[in-house]
Amino acid sequence: MSHQTTQEMESNAQTHLYAQNGTLDFKGQPALKKKTGKWAGAIPMIFIQVAATVIFFGIISNLLTYLTGVMHRDVSQSASDANNLQGTYFLSSVLGAFLSDTYWGRYRTLLYSFVLYGVGLTCLTISASLKNLRPPSCPAQSPTCQHASPGQNAFLFLSLYAIAFAGGSATTSFVSFGADQFDESDNVERLQKFSFFNFIVWGIHIGGLVSVTMLVYIEDHVGFSWGFGLLGIILAVSIALFLIQTPRYRYRRPEGSPLTKMVQVIVAAFRKRNVVAPSLELHEEQSIAKGKRHIPHTNQFRFLDKATLKLDTDMEMESSTTKTSPWKLSTVTRVEEVKLVIRMLPIWLATLWFSIAPSQSGTFFLRQGMAMDNRLGSTTFKIPPASMLLFSNLTVVLFLPLYDRIIVPTIRKFSGNERGITLLQRSGLGIFIAAIGLGIAALMEIKRKAWMNPTTSVTIFWLVPQYVVLGIAEGLTNSSLLEFFHEQSPDTFHSLGTSLALANLGVGSFLSSVLVTCVNRGAPSWLQNDVNAGHLERYYWLIAGLSLVNLGIYVPVARWYSYKSPDPYAETF
Repeated sequence: MSHQTTQEMESNAQTHLYAQNGTLDFKGQPALKKKTGKWAGAIPMIFIQVAATVIFFGIISNLLTYLTGVMHRDVSQSASDANNLQGTYFLSSVLGAFLSDTYWGRYRTLLYSFVLYGVGLTCLTISASLKNLRPPSCPAQSPTCQHASPGQNAFLFLSLYAIAFAGGSATTSFVSFGADQFDESDNVERLQKFSFFNFIVWGIHIGGLVSVTMLVYIEDHVGFSWGFGLLGIILAVSIALFLIQTPRYRYRRPEGSPLTKMVQVIVAAFRKRNVVAPSLELHEEQSIAKGKRHIPHTNQFRFLDKATLKLDTDMEMESSTTKTSPWKLSTVTRVEEVKLVIRMLPIWLATLWFSIAPSQSGTFFLRQGMAMDNRLGSTTFKIPPASMLLFSNLTVVLFLPLYDRIIVPTIRKFSGNERGITLLQRSGLGIFIAAIGLGIAALMEIKRKAWMNPTTSVTIFWLVPQYVVLGIAEGLTNSSLLEFFHEQSPDTFHSLGTSLALANLGVGSFLSSVLVTCVNRGAPSWLQNDVNAGHLERYYWLIAGLSLVNLGIYVPVARWYSYKSPDPYAETF
């Protein structure tokens, strides 16, 4: 009894001293709670995420102006180029997550991404600086403008896609590496981890706020080459900050391909598809590696449970020892991990359409603003149309801390849920608000054209409401989806789980390009180079209507979803 008590005391002491989520310090030893992680390790990730957002969105937010005004590309084609680049940024997060989880780990993935970022930014600055890498300048929308040559376009887009790949690959690791700094078995750190996901989205929009104000102003009034060069300096400062904090981080070793482990479960279940043996015991490891958690058996997708049935044929003889092949026998925990991924996929599919609404802020909202009076009051100072994105970013920057510090604690008193409302409820609310935002945009476009005449113009500030409403929708949905896919994914799948949320945004951007192509096939197209000759309001109504249809699909899918155990709020949507 005394020996058992001593073991329990030692175990409790280790629980208080060391992080219990399997993380290590930079020397490869178990991470001490007092010396590593928590906000000391997570705050640098938030600041570096701010810088990374400034870099990418300092380019993407004014890319339509650069492509049409400097490279003389068509407006609709430029909008598709911007959507495709943004889609690549988010979809490349899947590749970065795979390399992080399987081979490199979060830290090295970030380092390699910084290198690719540097190469892309250098080439982009050169492209904007050298006259032989861009067509001759000419008056805006002049029919005599010379288009960029294939070589000029190739050099530009290789630079842009290098930046997109680097940014997407890094973003997954920023989020996962930051989340690794908190031990969810600790009650204090678990609540801090909830806040971290809100503040990482907050940081993204702080970066967006800087990019659409300072960066866009420099690009429009000083020069694109100066703006792109400044982004290189921001990158250098970010790398320095990242390296300085190296001893304070908590690290997680890469554990091999989670995709291979999923395939092993499916193969093992398929091998035993004809086995009828309900009385056989399901296989589970008696001990499990530090930082891993057993997942209890669930009754969903029971055909996969056959992978856990232990048969004599599962045993292999090797060097006088008997071992089981993972292609023939899986543990209950590993099977449940596959079930988690399968359960998340319908949620992922049901939220793809949402990303189309925010993508309008940087494309057709911008084009709308270019046809309006962008003077600040009665002064001669003109606000670049791309800077109107500051209202969307400012909304998120102000709303998320308010939500995290005031709204959530208030709702928590009534719901009993640590998060106030469930993650999926928050996402659904954001989808509904996005539809309202597109409706407001459509009404504003109708009013704008009604007010337009040769002697008067409409101030660009009439676009503020649609930016604000979409900002609230983004803040709610993007933060909840980011946390949902990270938290609900298996322990060995966190980076890839986070990449699902980012890939969701990427696919949404590509869907926006497809939608533009389909609309342009109409005769006449609603989307004209001259926005006054088109019917942008019909395009907005179309997206708003389809968003409500999407919400009608999302709600039953979200109610069907069963949260990962252990989760005290698993019973309701």
